[in-house]
Amino acid sequence: MFDADVNIDIAQASLDDLERAASLNPLGSRRRSKIFRWRVHNGCVCFVARAGTTLVAYNWVRLQPGVDDGDMIALADGQAFHLDSYVDENWRGRRIEAALSSRMRLFEKQHGCVATYTKISAFNSKSLRSARRMGWKPTGLVLRVRGSKSGGWPIVTLWGSMYPLVRLRSK
Repeated sequence: MFDADVNIDIAQASLDDLERAASLNPLGSRRRSKIFRWRVHNGCVCFVARAGTTLVAYNWVRLQPGVDDGDMIALADGQAFHLDSYVDENWRGRRIEAALSSRMRLFEKQHGCVATYTKISAFNSKSLRSARRMGWKPTGLVLRVRGSKSGGWPIVTLWGSMYPLVRLRSK
């Protein structure tokens, strides 16, 4: 378990929290709000971190197979997939993401999960360093190429495994 360097409360998000979480990152917040509402009804759980009454971070976990961000996430029983997370710029550098992620892994363990996956952009050096500090181990390196929306994004495995990501196929 990791603790943040500031006093925060971490909890599963309420429906009201979803709107505030979506607006934390001002880029695309309207679209994000729609995605967040869809996720909560399609096998995902959102956790939020608060400093007093201020919502300062969110993190999503998928607990069952489903589509997200153009990929099919083909989870087996006992597996989870961490989706996107965000920490308000004014609160970064205080280990909030580490605390949030570790509480989520505890929740997953209590719900029978034995393996958790995530994807991190190779261009996001801060997230890569944070993941290493938290004990995440890489299982593969994939290249996701933007393709047509109906056909999903091609996924090319450069090394290791792309599991549990699966390219969506056209209908």
